[in-house]
Order: sequence, then structure tokens, then C-alpha cells
Amino acid sequence: MTPVNSKSLLHFIFNQMEKLDRKEITVQDGQAQANLAKQANNLLSYELKRAEILLKLRDTQIELREIESKSFDNTI
Repeated sequence: MTPVNSKSLLHFIFNQMEKLDRKEITVQDGQAQANLAKQANNLLSYELKRAEILLKLRDTQIELREIESKSFDNTI
């Protein structure tokens, strides 16, 4: 199963923990997968914080700069 949302990502992580417990994967594999899961979690946290800020700024004249674009322009 390819993780596509929080629920499937959590399922994947628990499945890897079970494999690690049964010695089906190495500790190094488990660490690498844990690091990737941490990066995915950080991205989800970033998106939630960004959405919260956008909601707070909705009725203001302040625009949040789109830093994900290549040219760092002011598009939203």
C-alpha cells in the first residue's frame, strides 16, 4: 500500500514497526523509514500551520508569499 494520506502513512509506519520487531527489516532500514516518516509528518504540520495562517489573514490586505514557486513571486 502506498501512503497517500495520514491514515495510510500511519498504517505503513505500524507495518514497518512490526517488520522490525519480527526482524524482517534491518535496524538501518527502520531508521531510514522513520526519518522519511518524520519528513512527511513535518510537511503535514507545515501545511496545517500554513492553512491556519491563511484563514487568519483571509479578511486582511496581507498576502502570504508563495515560496513554493520557482520564481518566488507573489502569487497565491
